[in-house]
Amino acid sequence: MRSAAALLIFGLSGAAVAVPGVPPDFLGDSVPKTSTCQSELRFRVEAKSVVLINGSQSKSFGNLDFCYSCEGGARYNGIVVWMMPEFGGKTEAPFTAQFNAGEKVGVAKLDLQKPELKRQFPLHQVALKRCVKKT
Repeated sequence: MRSAAALLIFGLSGAAVAVPGVPPDFLGDSVPKTSTCQSELRFRVEAKSVVLINGSQSKSFGNLDFCYSCEGGARYNGIVVWMMPEFGGKTEAPFTAQFNAGEKVGVAKLDLQKPELKRQFPLHQVALKRCVKKT
């Protein structure tokens, strides 16, 4: 329940920063660290939204709020960035994403709050690696 408490503090403190788009370092698809980049189970980060994907099933979320100090408070100077979709004034976001989770560049973790999301997209607390498309 660490994230639920953080969300409450996050919401009350006004620390959320609504940004017009996602930081470029977070854009793209992330898959479970133990999978190949062809995995059907993925977390897609787009310019103004995020998408949970499991094969042909997907669920998109917008209204992205970013928090650069939720990992450790106002004096935090690490690299973990939290993102909550569709949070704006609600008591609980459907999930929280931690980019650079565990202070590791390119690793993400999702804290899915809703049981139906956990069932449909089994990515809760799974270490995700970012897959970069080669051009």
